[in-house]
Amino acid sequence: MNPSKRWELAQKGEKSFWDSYLIEQLKKETEERDNFRVKMLFPIWKEYITLDDKTKILQIGSGPLDIINYIPIGKKYSLDPLADFYKEKFKFNYGTVKYLQGVGEKLPFKNNFFDLVILSNVLDHTSNSDEVLSEINRVLNKNGILYFDCAYYQKSFLVLSKIYGFFYKIFLNKPFNLYHPYMFSLRELRILSKKYFQIYEEKIGENLGIRIKNLKELKKRRMKEKLTKKIPAFFGLLGNITYSFIGRKKEKGVS
Repeated sequence: MNPSKRWELAQKGEKSFWDSYLIEQLKKETEERDNFRVKMLFPIWKEYITLDDKTKILQIGSGPLDIINYIPIGKKYSLDPLADFYKEKFKFNYGTVKYLQGVGEKLPFKNNFFDLVILSNVLDHTSNSDEVLSEINRVLNKNGILYFDCAYYQKSFLVLSKIYGFFYKIFLNKPFNLYHPYMFSLRELRILSKKYFQIYEEKIGENLGIRIKNLKELKKRRMKEKLTKKIPAFFGLLGNITYSFIGRKKEKGVS
């Protein structure tokens, strides 16, 4: 399927998913989660940049509410392809966050503008992952940082997904894993990320700041979850695994 058409299907799915939400439900679900993430990530970010009221921060693919809405300082911007829909649907007061409709492949900002860019659980939702990272490289200043996290899958899981997805498309006439145009391996994510960023700190198995040491510990957690995750985990298939990192932009011509 054409990548742009596949992305459009994913966006329709996202819109349908969020259309059933109420603002009270949304605030309840995000407030505890994202305040916790801010608490965990702030000390890590402070090791690399100064965080104050002048810090320029961008979150790409922020959905209706995300971590950017709970960061207490800085000049904050967020961008999402469905921003206008979310603003109309939830009538939420975004306060000090400048919330724009747009895509990561074409960021409406000047070169070297931001001190911190957040790309969390987004790259596998995009139309062109390479262009998104290239654009982040462009708008991030040389002393700024990218905070990145994205799901990846084991090779055996990806093989099974392709087989399952083939029959899923035949019988249901829609793509498997509707919301995610991409399903990355860890190797693919690392190669793509290192094309544009110097990686300073990375974690496999969970987000930076979350205390999961390795995949063995992640497997133990999955074995305590619902049956559809427990059974595959028993056979070593962990499903989506998070890869996260802090990075600085690579200048052109630097390998």
